[in-house]
This record gives sequence, structure tokens and C-alpha cells, in this order.
Amino acid sequence: RSLSSTIEVVLSNYLKEGSSLQRFENEKRQYPRKSLYVPAVVTQQEPEQMEIVSIRDISLGGVRVAINEDSKHKLPIATQDSRFQIVLILPGESKRMTLLCESKNTMDSGGAILVGASFVDADFQSYKSLHAHLM
Repeated sequence: RSLSSTIEVVLSNYLKEGSSLQRFENEKRQYPRKSLYVPAVVTQQEPEQMEIVSIRDISLGGVRVAINEDSKHKLPIATQDSRFQIVLILPGESKRMTLLCESKNTMDSGGAILVGASFVDADFQSYKSLHAHLM
């Protein structure tokens, strides 16, 4: 039996227990979010753009960033399925994290555009730091 199938069996058994299932009924996301207010740098390859944004919340699966209303035309990450790279330093950490993201949804928030994005790729150290911060 492979390691991934063993993990799948263990997780499946855990989720079948009634007490753990109630916790997941209210949460639609695969990973719970953690509120976070830190600056980050977003870069986009095509067209090549860079902008300072603020992170509003983060999870193991994705991030919500706020783009200043004035910057939304300079940085088209607010379009569905747009890929971008985000660089940030988590509170309490000294090393920066680099994560590749893909836009999933946007919302106007009076003066800012909120962009929900899922993580597409991250280097191992960045993901490890994120996991430690969220757990």
C-alpha cells in the first residue's frame, strides 16, 4: 500500500467520526482561514507588473489580498484564473515566503478590491513556514 493511500484511509476514518464531522459542516473551505494584516509584494508576469498589497487572511489553501482601488488597473490580478506571485514575511518570521497564486474571486470593498486566490505552487520552506504559522 502506498503512503498516499494510507494517509487517505486514515483521514477517511477520522472524518467518519461524528465529533470531527460537525466541525466541517460549517466550514466550506478545505482549510480554515486566519486573519492577517501584513503588506506583501505581488508580481505578475504578463504584463510584467509589481504592486504593494495587503494580506487580509491566509490559509494552507490560499490567500485574500486587498488591492488599492487606484492600483486595480495597473495590476490585473483581479481577473478570474489570473496567475501571480506573492512575496510576504509572516509575523514572527525573518525569512520571506514566495507563493504562486491563481485568482478565484473578487469583491469591491469600498476603496479596495479584495482578491481571493488559491495557492498553485510554493517552495518547501515557504509552505513549511506557512503551516507552522497556521497550526
